[in-house]
Amino acid sequence: MQYKLVLQNHVDGLSTRVWVFNPPTVIGRDPSADVCVEHDSISRKHCQFTLNSEGALTVKDLGSMNGTYVNDRKIQTAILMPGQVVQIGALMLQVEFTQESERHAPAVRPQGSVYATQPMETFRPVPLPPEKPWWKRILGG
Repeated sequence: MQYKLVLQNHVDGLSTRVWVFNPPTVIGRDPSADVCVEHDSISRKHCQFTLNSEGALTVKDLGSMNGTYVNDRKIQTAILMPGQVVQIGALMLQVEFTQESERHAPAVRPQGSVYATQPMETFRPVPLPPEKPWWKRILGG
């Protein structure tokens, strides 16, 4: 399983809108963070996403200046469910769970871009054998 954080609000100076990660992952402004988000509202090591002993995704605040919030509630540690919103600094990030096979697909299509498509494979039905007239079915032949 992979996890995605999808930016839900406009943040000046930020071009990335989707982050895909595998726990454990530290998010922060420091270049050594697993996910580096260069924004003044983010601490150097802001929060960490891990899996608990039951396999649930959790987020833990790492003593950040602005705190970590889940659905508008300040937390130290919280278990996350898909669709919940994690706020770190000025960023409002929706949590999504994805399958491994989805990681190859582009997460977000940039505005104004066009992707080439492949023709859809079609199947022709197998023709039925010619039907005998009703009287040949009864009389045989």
